[in-house]
This record gives sequence, structure tokens and C-alpha cells, in this order.
Amino acid sequence: MNKLSQLNGKSKNHTAHNQSHKDHKNGIKKPRRQRQTSTKGMDPKFVRNQRYTRKHNKKKGDSGFEVE
Repeated sequence: MNKLSQLNGKSKNHTAHNQSHKDHKNGIKKPRRQRQTSTKGMDPKFVRNQRYTRKHNKKKGDSGFEVE
């Protein structure tokens, strides 16, 4: 092998140069919170029970609390 092929055998793999500058150019913003959290991956038995509790939590014409 000659020396020229040994010198040109490697190349740059990764650099983070200028990336943080590009990130801050428009500002780093927090992601907007979703109104409802996903039930994907939750225990199906728990999700089913939660669905029924939400359904019967406030019935039509019911104020939600008792007045004496």
C-alpha cells in the first residue's frame, strides 16, 4: 500500500458545529401540552373503567354535589 491511500482513508463522521446557534435563531420553545393525554399503552382494564367513570361523572341536570 502506498502512503497516499492511507492518508485519505478517514473522513469526518460527526460535528455539532453551529447547531445550537441554529436552534436559538428562532428561540427554543416548550412543546404545547395536549388537552387529553394519550391512553395508548395503558392497561386496557384501567382505560375501560376510566371511560365508564367519565361517562357517569356528571349526569344530565346533575350539579355534581348535594345541597342540604
